[in-house]
Amino acid sequence: MLRAARLLPVLLGAAAVVSGCQDPPTVPVQNRTIGLKLDEYRILPQRVSAPAGPLRLIVRNRGILTHNVAVETIPPIGSEVVPEVKARTPTVHAGERSEVDLTLAAGTYRLVCTIANHDDLGQTGTLVVK
Repeated sequence: MLRAARLLPVLLGAAAVVSGCQDPPTVPVQNRTIGLKLDEYRILPQRVSAPAGPLRLIVRNRGILTHNVAVETIPPIGSEVVPEVKARTPTVHAGERSEVDLTLAAGTYRLVCTIANHDDLGQTGTLVVK
């Protein structure tokens, strides 16, 4: 019985690691409007899908630090192509919101906070345009 009691925390930890490796769910937009919440250091939802064409991006800063969101192209792996910024929201301080209109073709784009090293700390997401 003592051996099983020691093994249970290991098994629960392993289950948490395995379940954490799954991609986050993709959230479809409503009325061509992409609504994102920002905090330290996340963009929520992390995966969004939208139709091609004109869109509106609205961000709300729920954190305590300053943030923004850029929509960037994703260059092929191994290429030296620099990501192209398709749109960027103005900087938003704690409690503020901002919006920007953009038009996107079908493809997959990166959502990223371009302030300091926020992207290195995980403040990124994915936008799939169909």
